[in-house]
Amino acid sequence: MVSRFDQQKTKHQLFHVSISLATILICMTYMQYRRNWAHLGSFWDSLIVPIVFIGELLKVILARFFGRIEDGVLTAKQRQKKAAYFTPRELLGGLTLQFLCTLLYAFICIILGAPVLANYEQTFVLSLLMTLLTVSPTVFLLGGGGALQVCFCEKPDFITKCEDTALHLFKYNALGGILGAWAGSVVAPLDWGRDWQAYPIPNVIGALLGSALGNIYACTHVLYACGRVYMSKKRA
Repeated sequence: MVSRFDQQKTKHQLFHVSISLATILICMTYMQYRRNWAHLGSFWDSLIVPIVFIGELLKVILARFFGRIEDGVLTAKQRQKKAAYFTPRELLGGLTLQFLCTLLYAFICIILGAPVLANYEQTFVLSLLMTLLTVSPTVFLLGGGGALQVCFCEKPDFITKCEDTALHLFKYNALGGILGAWAGSVVAPLDWGRDWQAYPIPNVIGALLGSALGNIYACTHVLYACGRVYMSKKRA
């Protein structure tokens, strides 16, 4: 018999993956509707970044929704420490962390071949997208201090099981986005003369597709676990 928590965890995982895939699908539909690949590198003329931001925020809200019951299992000291991670000072720290990560991604883009002075807006858009896919969800969920602890492979002691599930899913989202953006660079030097080969279009599309594949991989784990439970119940 599957416990109530396992059922809630499975629902959380499936809804999380559904939001991720829906976000990517909306981005792809939007790009197909615009039919102008060049706008992907524009901060003011593209809706990709706002769409991804809303999608990541919805996943954090989902984690809060499923974790509302688990807050009661925390001790008073853990609840106090958790509340301290969402003070105005910590929120400012979370914004600073995301800004620094955006600069870090921009530096990595330049190291890997992006123009230093030209296409600075495109580099900023790609870096911001990578921050949203990797760091921002954890900052939204745990605050700046909690996100820093997670970045250094140390989970805060106030993390609930639901938040731990969300962090596990965020990992697939981040790895898929990073690998996808890197893989997108492969088509840039090819002499095909296509519009979508211009920087940072293949990297943006690669990050989105990589994120989708990461979430699909996470979904297969969930469905496989559900299938095993179903088969064991059927045999019983």
